[in-house]
Amino acid sequence: MLSLLLGISLAFLNYHGHNKINDKRKRNKHFWETIMDVKMIKNGFLEHRLGSWKEFSDLIENKEFSWPTLIYRGQANADWKVESTLDRLERLFPTTTYSVDGKSERFDRPPVWRELQLQRFKELCRGRLGTNPPLEKDEDEWWALAQHHGLATPMLDWTYSPFVALFFAFENEKFACGDKWSEPKERAVFALCYHLIDDNAKENEETPKPFSPRSYASYRLINQGGLFLKMPTGKDIATYVSSHFTEDTYSEEPTGNRHARPILQKIIIPNKERKECLWFLNKMNINRASLFPDIDGAAKHTNNLWEIDFDSAIGNIPNDLKSN
Repeated sequence: MLSLLLGISLAFLNYHGHNKINDKRKRNKHFWETIMDVKMIKNGFLEHRLGSWKEFSDLIENKEFSWPTLIYRGQANADWKVESTLDRLERLFPTTTYSVDGKSERFDRPPVWRELQLQRFKELCRGRLGTNPPLEKDEDEWWALAQHHGLATPMLDWTYSPFVALFFAFENEKFACGDKWSEPKERAVFALCYHLIDDNAKENEETPKPFSPRSYASYRLINQGGLFLKMPTGKDIATYVSSHFTEDTYSEEPTGNRHARPILQKIIIPNKERKECLWFLNKMNINRASLFPDIDGAAKHTNNLWEIDFDSAIGNIPNDLKSN
């Protein structure tokens, strides 16, 4: 009798387990048919639109994201271009005035050359880098140091971790838009296959350049699994990719390309359940304190805990510690 009951129980569990697996496969099939249509690759660009941040992990597990050379970047607003802060600054000041033959004339170029931007930063750093400052001779190392401290630079922050990128996409609830603060409807995470970014470039053409600094200011990048992408002047990453990878467009024509490569992928995520996403990432130890291992990171993370449930996020503090 015992063996009979055990057999019936195992059969019941196997039946329901099999049904659950089939249900999951059905859901996954619908999920991939919805967002993983490689036939949509055009000019090296592929867009995914998720119904919730909870679908993010399933998407990242797909083979399209298995390349070891993928890097990720999170953006708080899906409508924003992926462009450097220096490009945005130059767009705010597109012209400059020079005196020509005693007359003031305006020219269509920013008032400051990029070399002068970096040179002025170097000069102002004198006496501010400690008693034994590293003498960085490499220009990109200086740009990385400047980026670390908030200078407008041609560098873009990227990470090897898709979940770190997801955190940066969702961290800030609102952002400044003119004189108002607004909350986006959708966030975005970009995935770039950086080892192919030089393909199809013309001779002596300026291309996006991955860069991992070695300076003392790179300690944050270590925790973030981060690196920089030095951008060509006046180019956002989507424009660059679409103009250089026109052949990577899927086509079922006899002479078409059925093996188009997704050089750049954009994952669009609705803003709903933002707090739940941050709470989940915090449980994975992905937060401001872990990504910014300094006093500023500790302070910002403590402030952030108010939003994602202070008590459950850090646990109850024992009474004997409350007075310290």
